[in-house]
Amino acid sequence: MIRRAGLAVNDTLGPAVVPPLAALDGFDTRLATDNVVSWGGDPDLYSRFFATSIALDRSRSTTEQPLPHTVLTLAALAAWRSGVLDLRQDALGRLTESLESGSVADAVLASALGLQAGELADFVRCQAESPFGWPARGSGEVVVARVGGFRGLGGPWTAPPASAEPMSSDGDYLITLADGGVWRLEADIFGTRLSRAETSTDRETARPVVPPASGAWPTRLAVFDTSYLAWLVLGQAA
Repeated sequence: MIRRAGLAVNDTLGPAVVPPLAALDGFDTRLATDNVVSWGGDPDLYSRFFATSIALDRSRSTTEQPLPHTVLTLAALAAWRSGVLDLRQDALGRLTESLESGSVADAVLASALGLQAGELADFVRCQAESPFGWPARGSGEVVVARVGGFRGLGGPWTAPPASAEPMSSDGDYLITLADGGVWRLEADIFGTRLSRAETSTDRETARPVVPPASGAWPTRLAVFDTSYLAWLVLGQAA
């Protein structure tokens, strides 16, 4: 079996019956989906989590249309859940505000992230400690993402990764391939982004690598000379 790039949080997602998304006042669903794609997200995951959360909100609401605040909050959460790294802070801010104010039901917020309502508070706490914070962490080392892949099979790389240098404690790595190519990895629990790197520039702008204050979410990037994939591994808590 050939292993391909992917994220652990998506590996266990089974088939889903996605409810049809009716028109939303003041919200262009097609444009939002196009934006998710252009920002690096998975449109199928976005549609799945956004439509499911909107349908759940509607089933609990006495109004015909969801409130604009609710729509934007669920759209941000679903887009982040689909792999849009740059929406993490915005999505977390909206999630925290909604939990504190009670403006959106916990179950609705949870459905936009693929969580249970009872996991939300723990999820927010974990995310405050690390971009890889997740309620169902478990014990021991866990592979949270597989990145890269052979170009001939749809991946970006022409040679296996030979080494990985951490650029920060937040999941950023500089990856050198066996053929000398250098790539930058940015990642969190829901998404990854690989881009070609200018070695000198990226190393000069790298942030000091310091462990998170809690020591609960250490990461490392494992590379193998027999594989075109690199594995992002969450280690045991310090």
